[in-house]
Amino acid sequence: MIINLLLNYGGLRVENFDQLVGSVKKWDPRHSHSEVTDFLPGLNATLKINNKTNLRFSASQTVVRPELRELAFLNLYDFELNASVQGNPFLKRTKISNFDLRYELYPRAGEVFTFGVFYKSFKNPIEQYFNGTPTGGSSTFTYLNANKANNFGVEAELRKKLDFTSALKNFTIQANVSYIYSKVKDSASNLDRPLQGQSPYLVNLGLLYDMEKIGLNATLLFNQIGERIYLVGDAFVGSPDIYEAPRPQVDFQLAKKILKTKGEIKLTIADLLNQKQYFYQNVNDNRSFQKNTDAYRFTRQYGSNFNMTFSYSL
Repeated sequence: MIINLLLNYGGLRVENFDQLVGSVKKWDPRHSHSEVTDFLPGLNATLKINNKTNLRFSASQTVVRPELRELAFLNLYDFELNASVQGNPFLKRTKISNFDLRYELYPRAGEVFTFGVFYKSFKNPIEQYFNGTPTGGSSTFTYLNANKANNFGVEAELRKKLDFTSALKNFTIQANVSYIYSKVKDSASNLDRPLQGQSPYLVNLGLLYDMEKIGLNATLLFNQIGERIYLVGDAFVGSPDIYEAPRPQVDFQLAKKILKTKGEIKLTIADLLNQKQYFYQNVNDNRSFQKNTDAYRFTRQYGSNFNMTFSYSL
Protein backbone atom coordinates (compact mmCIF):
# COMPACT_ATOMS: atom_id res chain seq x y z
CA MET A 1 0.00 0.00 0.00
CA ILE A 2 1.26 3.44 -0.98
CA ILE A 3 0.35 6.36 1.27
CA ASN A 4 1.55 9.85 0.41
CA LEU A 5 0.42 13.16 1.85
CA LEU A 6 0.41 15.92 -0.73
CA LEU A 7 -0.19 19.56 0.21
CA ASN A 8 -1.62 20.86 -3.05
CA TYR A 9 -2.44 24.37 -2.00
CA GLY A 10 -2.18 26.60 1.03
CA GLY A 11 -2.23 30.35 1.23
CA LEU A 12 -3.84 33.57 2.34
CA ARG A 13 -5.82 35.98 0.19
CA VAL A 14 -6.25 39.57 1.40
CA GLU A 15 -9.05 41.67 -0.10
CA ASN A 16 -9.83 45.32 0.61
CA PHE A 17 -13.31 46.30 -0.61
CA ASP A 18 -14.38 49.93 -0.72
CA GLN A 19 -17.93 50.65 -1.91
CA LEU A 20 -19.92 53.84 -2.15
CA VAL A 21 -23.62 53.77 -3.05
CA GLY A 22 -25.84 56.83 -3.52
CA SER A 23 -24.80 60.32 -2.62
CA VAL A 24 -21.17 61.25 -1.98
CA LYS A 25 -22.30 63.58 0.83
CA LYS A 26 -22.16 61.91 4.24
CA TRP A 27 -25.04 64.00 5.56
CA ASP A 28 -27.32 62.80 2.74
CA PRO A 29 -29.58 59.88 3.87
CA ARG A 30 -28.92 58.25 0.48
CA HIS A 31 -25.21 58.00 1.33
CA SER A 32 -24.00 54.44 2.00
CA HIS A 33 -20.28 53.72 2.32
CA SER A 34 -18.48 50.60 3.52
CA GLU A 35 -14.84 49.55 3.54
CA VAL A 36 -13.87 46.07 4.68
CA THR A 37 -10.55 44.21 4.65
CA ASP A 38 -10.92 40.42 4.57
CA PHE A 39 -8.23 37.84 5.30
CA LEU A 40 -9.24 34.64 3.48
CA PRO A 41 -7.08 31.56 4.17
CA GLY A 42 -7.28 28.42 2.03
CA LEU A 43 -5.93 24.88 2.37
CA ASN A 44 -6.17 21.82 0.14
CA ALA A 45 -4.47 18.55 1.18
CA THR A 46 -4.62 15.10 -0.45
CA LEU A 47 -3.80 11.75 1.14
CA LYS A 48 -2.90 9.38 -1.71
CA ILE A 49 -3.75 5.89 -0.40
CA ASN A 50 -2.86 4.07 -3.63
CA ASN A 51 -2.88 4.66 -7.38
CA LYS A 52 -6.68 4.61 -7.51
CA THR A 53 -7.74 6.09 -4.17
CA ASN A 54 -7.44 9.53 -2.58
CA LEU A 55 -8.64 11.13 0.61
CA ARG A 56 -8.97 14.86 0.11
CA PHE A 57 -9.49 17.65 2.65
CA SER A 58 -10.06 21.32 1.94
CA ALA A 59 -10.81 24.36 4.06
CA SER A 60 -11.29 27.97 3.04
CA GLN A 61 -12.96 31.24 3.82
CA THR A 62 -14.95 33.16 1.21
CA VAL A 63 -17.15 36.25 1.13
CA VAL A 64 -20.42 37.18 -0.55
CA ARG A 65 -20.92 40.91 -0.97
CA PRO A 66 -24.35 42.53 -1.47
CA GLU A 67 -25.23 43.59 -5.00
CA LEU A 68 -25.90 47.20 -5.92
CA ARG A 69 -29.67 46.67 -6.17
CA GLU A 70 -29.65 45.08 -2.71
CA LEU A 71 -27.90 48.11 -1.21
CA ALA A 72 -29.57 50.98 -3.07
CA PHE A 73 -32.46 52.54 -1.14
CA LEU A 74 -34.82 52.26 -4.09
CA ASN A 75 -38.35 50.90 -4.23
CA LEU A 76 -38.99 49.03 -7.49
CA TYR A 77 -42.17 47.17 -8.39
CA ASP A 78 -41.83 43.49 -9.33
CA PHE A 79 -44.79 42.52 -11.51
CA GLU A 80 -44.16 38.81 -11.06
CA LEU A 81 -44.20 39.03 -7.25
CA ASN A 82 -46.98 41.62 -7.40
CA ALA A 83 -44.97 43.47 -4.78
CA SER A 84 -42.36 46.18 -4.31
CA VAL A 85 -38.70 45.31 -3.71
CA GLN A 86 -36.58 47.75 -1.71
CA GLY A 87 -32.84 47.77 -1.10
CA ASN A 88 -31.18 48.05 2.31
CA PRO A 89 -28.11 50.34 2.55
CA PHE A 90 -27.16 48.82 5.93
CA LEU A 91 -26.47 45.31 4.60
CA LYS A 92 -23.23 43.64 5.66
CA ARG A 93 -21.23 41.23 3.55
CA THR A 94 -21.49 37.51 4.31
CA LYS A 95 -18.38 35.64 5.42
CA ILE A 96 -18.36 31.87 4.88
CA SER A 97 -16.11 29.20 6.39
CA ASN A 98 -15.99 26.07 4.22
CA PHE A 99 -14.79 22.56 5.20
CA ASP A 100 -14.87 19.51 2.94
CA LEU A 101 -13.65 15.91 3.43
CA ARG A 102 -13.89 13.64 0.38
CA TYR A 103 -13.09 10.02 -0.48
CA GLU A 104 -12.23 9.48 -4.15
CA LEU A 105 -11.97 6.17 -6.03
CA TYR A 106 -10.97 5.92 -9.70
CA PRO A 107 -11.50 2.25 -10.73
CA ARG A 108 -10.34 2.88 -14.34
CA ALA A 109 -10.23 5.57 -17.01
CA GLY A 110 -13.57 7.33 -17.33
CA GLU A 111 -14.96 5.97 -14.04
CA VAL A 112 -15.16 7.59 -10.62
CA PHE A 113 -16.83 7.18 -7.25
CA THR A 114 -16.64 9.84 -4.57
CA PHE A 115 -18.26 10.31 -1.19
CA GLY A 116 -17.89 13.47 0.83
CA VAL A 117 -19.10 15.38 3.85
CA PHE A 118 -19.06 19.15 4.12
CA TYR A 119 -19.81 21.97 6.53
CA LYS A 120 -20.38 25.67 5.89
CA SER A 121 -20.72 28.41 8.49
CA PHE A 122 -22.28 31.73 7.40
CA LYS A 123 -21.79 34.97 9.31
CA ASN A 124 -24.39 37.64 8.45
CA PRO A 125 -26.10 35.71 5.61
CA ILE A 126 -28.16 37.94 3.30
CA GLU A 127 -31.80 36.94 2.80
CA GLN A 128 -34.84 38.52 1.16
CA TYR A 129 -37.65 39.19 3.64
CA PHE A 130 -41.27 40.22 3.48
CA ASN A 131 -41.72 43.66 5.05
CA GLY A 132 -44.68 43.55 7.43
CA THR A 133 -45.24 47.31 7.26
CA PRO A 134 -46.13 47.95 3.60
CA THR A 135 -46.62 51.43 2.25
CA GLY A 136 -49.35 52.44 -0.18
CA GLY A 137 -51.20 49.17 0.30
CA SER A 138 -48.56 47.16 -1.55
CA SER A 139 -46.57 44.19 -0.24
CA THR A 140 -42.88 44.99 0.08
CA PHE A 141 -39.80 42.76 0.16
CA THR A 142 -36.40 43.90 1.38
CA TYR A 143 -32.96 42.43 2.16
CA LEU A 144 -31.73 41.73 5.69
CA ASN A 145 -28.81 40.04 7.43
CA ALA A 146 -29.48 37.12 9.74
CA ASN A 147 -26.99 36.62 12.57
CA LYS A 148 -25.54 33.31 11.36
CA ALA A 149 -26.40 30.08 9.58
CA ASN A 150 -24.93 26.58 9.26
CA ASN A 151 -25.03 23.97 6.51
CA PHE A 152 -24.16 20.28 6.98
CA GLY A 153 -24.22 17.91 4.05
CA VAL A 154 -23.20 14.65 2.41
CA GLU A 155 -22.58 14.12 -1.29
CA ALA A 156 -22.01 11.05 -3.47
CA GLU A 157 -20.96 10.97 -7.11
CA LEU A 158 -20.75 8.02 -9.51
CA ARG A 159 -19.61 7.64 -13.10
CA LYS A 160 -19.68 4.05 -14.42
CA LYS A 161 -19.33 2.49 -17.86
CA LEU A 162 -21.90 -0.20 -18.70
CA ASP A 163 -19.62 -2.31 -20.91
CA PHE A 164 -20.08 -5.43 -18.78
CA THR A 165 -22.47 -6.52 -21.54
CA SER A 166 -22.08 -5.98 -25.29
CA ALA A 167 -25.58 -4.47 -25.62
CA LEU A 168 -24.61 -1.57 -23.34
CA LYS A 169 -20.92 -1.19 -24.16
CA ASN A 170 -21.34 2.37 -25.47
CA PHE A 171 -23.35 3.60 -22.48
CA THR A 172 -22.16 5.37 -19.31
CA ILE A 173 -24.23 6.36 -16.31
CA GLN A 174 -23.46 9.24 -13.99
CA ALA A 175 -25.15 10.36 -10.81
CA ASN A 176 -24.67 13.06 -8.22
CA VAL A 177 -26.80 13.14 -5.06
CA SER A 178 -26.56 15.55 -2.14
CA TYR A 179 -28.39 15.94 1.16
CA ILE A 180 -28.07 19.25 3.00
CA TYR A 181 -29.29 20.25 6.45
CA SER A 182 -29.34 24.01 6.94
CA LYS A 183 -30.33 26.16 9.88
CA VAL A 184 -30.54 29.93 10.35
CA LYS A 185 -29.85 31.19 13.86
CA ASP A 186 -30.64 34.63 15.23
CA SER A 187 -31.15 35.07 18.97
CA ALA A 188 -32.81 38.47 18.49
CA SER A 189 -35.67 37.12 16.38
CA ASN A 190 -35.60 33.49 17.58
CA LEU A 191 -35.24 32.10 14.05
CA ASP A 192 -35.50 28.36 13.52
CA ARG A 193 -35.78 27.50 9.81
CA PRO A 194 -33.68 26.53 6.76
CA LEU A 195 -31.52 29.11 5.01
CA GLN A 196 -33.29 30.93 2.19
CA GLY A 197 -32.49 29.37 -1.19
CA GLN A 198 -30.99 26.19 0.29
CA SER A 199 -32.61 22.93 -0.88
CA PRO A 200 -32.56 19.91 1.44
CA TYR A 201 -31.53 17.64 -1.42
CA LEU A 202 -30.18 17.72 -4.97
CA VAL A 203 -30.37 14.90 -7.55
CA ASN A 204 -28.56 14.81 -10.91
CA LEU A 205 -28.75 11.69 -13.10
CA GLY A 206 -27.35 11.14 -16.57
CA LEU A 207 -27.21 8.49 -19.26
CA LEU A 208 -24.51 8.98 -21.90
CA TYR A 209 -24.15 7.19 -25.24
CA ASP A 210 -20.95 7.44 -27.30
CA MET A 211 -20.19 5.57 -30.52
CA GLU A 212 -16.81 7.04 -31.36
CA LYS A 213 -16.36 5.08 -34.61
CA ILE A 214 -19.22 6.88 -36.34
CA GLY A 215 -18.98 10.12 -34.36
CA LEU A 216 -22.37 9.82 -32.67
CA ASN A 217 -23.09 10.71 -29.05
CA ALA A 218 -26.18 11.45 -26.98
CA THR A 219 -26.83 12.62 -23.42
CA LEU A 220 -30.00 12.38 -21.33
CA LEU A 221 -29.95 14.36 -18.05
CA PHE A 222 -32.36 14.53 -15.12
CA ASN A 223 -32.26 17.16 -12.37
CA GLN A 224 -34.41 17.91 -9.33
CA ILE A 225 -33.96 19.95 -6.16
CA GLY A 226 -35.97 19.79 -2.95
CA GLU A 227 -38.40 22.42 -1.74
CA ARG A 228 -36.63 25.57 -0.61
CA ILE A 229 -37.54 28.97 0.80
CA TYR A 230 -37.80 31.42 -2.09
CA LEU A 231 -38.72 34.44 0.05
CA VAL A 232 -38.78 34.76 3.84
CA GLY A 233 -42.14 35.73 5.34
CA ASP A 234 -42.91 37.85 8.39
CA ALA A 235 -44.28 35.79 11.26
CA PHE A 236 -45.25 38.92 13.24
CA VAL A 237 -47.91 39.87 10.67
CA GLY A 238 -48.95 36.30 9.85
CA SER A 239 -47.22 36.13 6.46
CA PRO A 240 -45.68 32.64 5.97
CA ASP A 241 -42.52 31.91 4.02
CA ILE A 242 -42.86 31.49 0.25
CA TYR A 243 -41.47 28.12 -0.86
CA GLU A 244 -40.33 26.95 -4.28
CA ALA A 245 -41.72 23.46 -4.97
CA PRO A 246 -39.56 20.66 -6.44
CA ARG A 247 -39.69 20.47 -10.24
CA PRO A 248 -38.17 17.65 -12.32
CA GLN A 249 -36.20 18.77 -15.35
CA VAL A 250 -35.02 16.58 -18.24
CA ASP A 251 -32.52 17.76 -20.89
CA PHE A 252 -31.45 15.91 -24.03
CA GLN A 253 -28.58 16.38 -26.48
CA LEU A 254 -27.74 14.52 -29.69
CA ALA A 255 -24.58 15.23 -31.72
CA LYS A 256 -23.22 13.73 -34.96
CA LYS A 257 -19.84 14.28 -36.63
CA ILE A 258 -19.98 14.85 -40.38
CA LEU A 259 -17.68 15.94 -43.23
CA LYS A 260 -14.81 13.72 -42.13
CA THR A 261 -15.30 14.74 -38.47
CA LYS A 262 -14.62 18.42 -39.23
CA GLY A 263 -18.30 19.30 -38.97
CA GLU A 264 -20.86 18.58 -36.27
CA ILE A 265 -24.64 18.83 -36.10
CA LYS A 266 -26.03 19.13 -32.58
CA LEU A 267 -29.61 19.04 -31.32
CA THR A 268 -30.28 20.27 -27.78
CA ILE A 269 -33.63 20.12 -25.98
CA ALA A 270 -33.75 21.89 -22.62
CA ASP A 271 -36.52 21.19 -20.10
CA LEU A 272 -38.19 18.43 -22.09
CA LEU A 273 -40.95 17.84 -19.49
CA ASN A 274 -41.86 21.53 -19.18
CA GLN A 275 -43.34 21.07 -15.71
CA LYS A 276 -45.00 24.06 -14.05
CA GLN A 277 -43.05 25.70 -11.22
CA TYR A 278 -45.11 26.46 -8.09
CA PHE A 279 -44.23 29.10 -5.51
CA TYR A 280 -46.47 28.52 -2.52
CA GLN A 281 -47.19 29.43 1.09
CA ASN A 282 -47.77 26.67 3.63
CA VAL A 283 -51.12 26.61 5.39
CA ASN A 284 -49.84 24.15 8.01
CA ASP A 285 -46.55 22.96 9.48
CA ASN A 286 -45.93 20.54 6.60
CA ARG A 287 -43.20 22.18 4.52
CA SER A 288 -43.57 19.75 1.60
CA PHE A 289 -45.75 20.93 -1.29
CA GLN A 290 -49.45 20.03 -1.04
CA LYS A 291 -50.90 21.01 -4.40
CA ASN A 292 -54.55 20.92 -3.37
CA THR A 293 -54.03 22.63 0.00
CA ASP A 294 -51.22 25.21 -0.12
CA ALA A 295 -51.85 28.73 -1.42
CA TYR A 296 -49.98 29.68 -4.61
CA ARG A 297 -48.16 33.00 -4.54
CA PHE A 298 -47.40 32.66 -8.26
CA THR A 299 -46.45 30.02 -10.85
CA ARG A 300 -44.03 29.87 -13.76
CA GLN A 301 -44.13 27.93 -17.01
CA TYR A 302 -40.66 28.09 -18.53
CA GLY A 303 -41.33 26.15 -21.74
CA SER A 304 -39.10 23.69 -23.57
CA ASN A 305 -36.19 25.05 -25.59
CA PHE A 306 -35.15 23.41 -28.88
CA ASN A 307 -31.82 24.35 -30.42
CA MET A 308 -30.11 23.03 -33.57
CA THR A 309 -26.53 24.08 -34.35
CA PHE A 310 -23.92 23.31 -36.99
CA SER A 311 -20.21 23.84 -36.45
CA TYR A 312 -17.19 23.31 -38.72
CA SER A 313 -13.51 23.26 -37.78
CA LEU A 314 -11.04 24.53 -40.38
